[in-house]
Amino acid sequence: MASAQDARYGQKDSSDQNFDYMFKLLIIGNSSVGKTSFLFRYADDSFTSAFVSTVGIDFKVKTVFKNEKRIKLQIW
Repeated sequence: MASAQDARYGQKDSSDQNFDYMFKLLIIGNSSVGKTSFLFRYADDSFTSAFVSTVGIDFKVKTVFKNEKRIKLQIW
C-alpha cells in the first residue's frame, strides 16, 4: 500500500505501470458539444444530463484489452 509520502515523491503503485501500451488522447471541440459527457460515458460507463460547463481539464484513465495486450488510455 502506498503512503502519502510515496505519492508526494512521485512513486507509483506497481499496478499503475502494468500495461503493454499507453496512448494519450485529447478530446477537443467547441463548448457544449458533449466532450465531458463522452469522457464520462466511455471511461466510467455513466451518464448524467446535469453537467455544468467544464472549467479547466477533465482527465480519465481507462484500461482496455485488445489481442491479449493491456492498453492504457489517458483521455484528456
